[in-house]
Amino acid sequence: MTSTGQRRGPSTSACSTRVRADVGYVAETGCAALQTLLSAHGAASFAENNVLQRIWRDANTSARHGAVVGAVGYEAFGQVLAGLDQTLTPLI
Repeated sequence: MTSTGQRRGPSTSACSTRVRADVGYVAETGCAALQTLLSAHGAASFAENNVLQRIWRDANTSARHGAVVGAVGYEAFGQVLAGLDQTLTPLI
């Protein structure tokens, strides 16, 4: 992506889908880290006045967005690596 940004040209399909898969991985691992933190903090983490509850809720909600879901990004990148036509809708 750095070289694409430096030359200011369009990104390739492989590059775009790799970034999409990477974003999904970051979302999954970030949510897993938050889950560990909340488990260590205990049930009080989910109190409405606890900022961890808001962070956990926001992170998990955003991680379920169609453009961020890891499985979708992994599938799209796998199709590119295998040389298959992408069957995913461009909106997802």
